Parts: sequence; structure tokens; C-alpha cells
Amino acid sequence: MSTNEKIKDLNILIIGAGPAGLSLARLLQQEKGCKNVKVVERDVNRNIRIGGSSLDLHEGTGLRFIKRADLFESFKKICRPEGESITIADKNGNVILRKPHLKIHSKKPEIDRGDLRNLLIDSLLPDTILWDHHFISLEEQSDGTTIVSFKNGTTIKADLVIGADGANSKIRPYVNNISLKYSGITLIEFEIENPKQVCPEIYNLVDNGLFYALSDEKGFIVQLKGDGNLIIYLSCKRDENWIKETGFDFKKKEYKEIKEFIKNDLLSDWNEIYTNLLNNAVEPFIPRPLYSIPLDPMVEWKSKSNITLIGDSAHTIVPYAGKGINEGMADSCDLIDCLFEVDIEEEEFNLHKRLNKYESLMHKRILEAGNDSNDAKEIVHDKNACNLLVDRFLGSYKYIKSLIPYYTYFINSLTDYFGYSN
Repeated sequence: MSTNEKIKDLNILIIGAGPAGLSLARLLQQEKGCKNVKVVERDVNRNIRIGGSSLDLHEGTGLRFIKRADLFESFKKICRPEGESITIADKNGNVILRKPHLKIHSKKPEIDRGDLRNLLIDSLLPDTILWDHHFISLEEQSDGTTIVSFKNGTTIKADLVIGADGANSKIRPYVNNISLKYSGITLIEFEIENPKQVCPEIYNLVDNGLFYALSDEKGFIVQLKGDGNLIIYLSCKRDENWIKETGFDFKKKEYKEIKEFIKNDLLSDWNEIYTNLLNNAVEPFIPRPLYSIPLDPMVEWKSKSNITLIGDSAHTIVPYAGKGINEGMADSCDLIDCLFEVDIEEEEFNLHKRLNKYESLMHKRILEAGNDSNDAKEIVHDKNACNLLVDRFLGSYKYIKSLIPYYTYFINSLTDYFGYSN
């Protein structure tokens, strides 16, 4: 029996219907013809609102998967290349950099998380996803299979289990003993509706893309979503227990008091265009202490059974370089390649060996991505953050940064005239 046939005969269970898990399911079904693939998800159904910022997919990782999975044409219809524009300003509202979207050269098109999820779900065979399956436990059997139990009382027997259940993974402890480390940074997330009317200055600075307002080792990261809302992250250096020590219970919705606390504790001398964001914020405010896998040194674990991890379950990193979900989608590509690789030296099919090879490849890739993400985190929270971030985005072109908007608008006008876009 060939390697392909042996893999196709396996009952494969993916725990978690996030981008990584859904990407893996797509490749298993569409590229390899696997029929015995199930994805289990704790959400009751697909209509649960997906929060968070939009995502930019990168050429060597997220877009690599999209193209390989034959989803690029569908992706182009719903992505937002204009989301690549970047503006940087300080706490006084002084603009340090405006880098508009260059239509002819889209490298990292944006897509809302919900749109990406729907694209991936719709690409799967009917009934692939089992909703309302909240993981409780798993038990490895003597025959190499695994019995997975869920809160709804059901169990599933699988030959291969892939944990794709995010940063707070319940599968990770069955694979390794790694504990996430607090990054030193806490975010407070909130949104603004009708931003063009209620905060026009910030709306214009966002310019359909991403806006950084950085000073005093903290700042706002503001992004336009596909639904027209602004999603805002107030990012600051704080102790791990800072939110608890404030005395506010975010779950009890003490929003008026929370707004005043943030303005007085974090933004007391910031321009009113920023405090106006707080005044117009819609509920809820969501505190997000950021955690990461250890990277110095990185712990290169190997699974000891037919259970492995992909996505944030395997490698939670800070979000400042936009690489987390991209790397999770790249995991699906690497895992597929290792599972189906033809090994002429392999006398007998060895699933465990193939999983370990994937894990080794993943660790090398994530070490680079994780360090780059940490570098970006340090820049955003540096006393000289604005200038350092300009260096990161422009390199030697920083010396002509004032000319970039004029150059971009000129090229975009030619692009529109000749009817070409990327």
C-alpha cells in the first residue's frame, strides 16, 4: 500500500476550527483526497462573531497556502489590498510617516478574520466540521489510536489528532510541558462605530489601513475593518497583574470608570484626538495580556505519539509582526508535505517519524518568526518608537519618506488610467 493510501485510510481529527485547523483540513481533502477528516469546534455554529483585527496574509506563508489550496481567485474577491497603507504619528498628532497603498504592488493584502474563516469553511466537504464540540480529554489506546471526549457527551476515535485550538490550547499538555511566558505587554481592545463621523481625524490617518500612534513606550494601533468599524488596541508595558490591580472588573462592564482610568493613567498628556477615541468607544473593552512561547532559548519539543500541534497551539507569539496566523497556515503546508513524503529509505510507514520531521521544520521557521515579532514588539514600545518603526518599514528609503505619498499617488493614478491593479 502506498504512502498516500495509508494516510487516506487514517481517521484524522483536527481540534479547533481556526485558520490553521481549517487550512489543514482543506489541503487534506482538496489536494490529497482524504475522506476521513473531521474538524471539531467548541463554537455552537459558524455564525459566532469572530472578533479581532483584520489579517494581512504574507507571500511565503499565508498566501502560499491560499494559492496551494486553489483559493486565490476567491480570496482576491474579498481581500482588501488597500489595507496595506501605514501611517505613524506621535502623541501630539504629528505625522511621522504616511505610506499609502501602492495598487500595482500588493504584497500583504488584508482580510477580515470572519471572511477568512468563511472562505475556508466553504472550501471543505459538507459535514467536515462538528460544531458544539467542547474538548474535555483524550486517552491514548494501546493500538495507537486516541479516544477524544467532549462536553456534549460524545467521543471520537482517531488515528491522528492535531491540536489547533489556539494559544490556550487544551491539547498542548498532552504533547509537551511548555508554559507560555508573559511578554510584558498588555493590550486593551475596543472598537468605534461610524468613525468617519465621530473621529474624522483618526479615520483619515488610518487611510483604510493601519495607523500607529506611539509615544512614552505605549501607543494605539488602529485598523479599519471590512464592516467600516475601527478596531483599536491600546498597547502598553505593564506588569502581568496590572488589570487585576486596577480594581476594575471588565466583565461587569464598568465602562465609564474604565474609560476615565485609561485617560488619566495612560493618556493624561496625549492629544485630544486620542482621548476622543475613548469617548466614542463602543462596548466592550477587552484586556489582553500577551503571552508567547519561550524563544531564548526556544524549546524544540517532539511528540511521542500520534498527536501533534499546529498554529498558536504549537507556537503562540506576540502579534506585532502579523505572523501568527500566517505561520499557522504555513504549518498546514509543511505537515502535509511531511505526511505524504515518499521516503525510499522507510521500510515501514512510520507516522510518528513524519510528525517529528514536521515539528523540526516548524521550530526552525517559528524561531525566526518569533524573534522578528519580538523585535517589532520592542520597537513599538521604545522611547524612540516612531523613528524606529519608520526604519523597520522603509530601511534606507526613510531619507525620502516625505516623497513617498506623492510617488504613490502618482503611480496609483497611472494604474487607474491604464486599468491595471495587482
